Amino acid sequence: MSVPAMSVPTPTVRRAVPQDANRLYELSLRAISESAAAHYTAEQLAAWSRRRNLDGHARMIDQTETFVALVAGQVAGFANVALRPVGQLHRGEVDQLFVGPGHGGRGVARLLLTAVENAARADEVEELRTHASWRAVPVFERLGYRRVEVETVHLEDQTLSRVRMHKSLSGLGSGAAD
Repeated sequence: MSVPAMSVPTPTVRRAVPQDANRLYELSLRAISESAAAHYTAEQLAAWSRRRNLDGHARMIDQTETFVALVAGQVAGFANVALRPVGQLHRGEVDQLFVGPGHGGRGVARLLLTAVENAARADEVEELRTHASWRAVPVFERLGYRRVEVETVHLEDQTLSRVRMHKSLSGLGSGAAD
């Protein structure tokens, strides 16, 4: 007798709404403390987490194109892109990509970054750029981003490294540098 295969819910993506801010904030804290733990020290993770706040997530939803991935009605991840310069973000900057612990390896990041790319293409953005954590670098590489340089960021008394990455949307090569 064969055992029926377990059905895995298919992730869906939608635009974020202001009411999502708290869930995105909480998911980002879990992703930092759990998913990124193999790539940074406990002190670095704590400093990174302390930079996050509910107001920042509400501004992100208001000022950028932000997408939420849902699995069985639960928030599984989110990503955003600036379609215009806002704060320190450049046009075409993928500012955040977070996938909740337990949802990695199921296509959530791919769906989110595809939504980001589609929004950018619709707005005639020629190049996407991001500052990827070491946890996210392989995800971005699989989706066509190239490493530009390793950079460091200072958070409180901690120094974290990350990778600046770009992806051309113009089809004309690697795109312009900073």
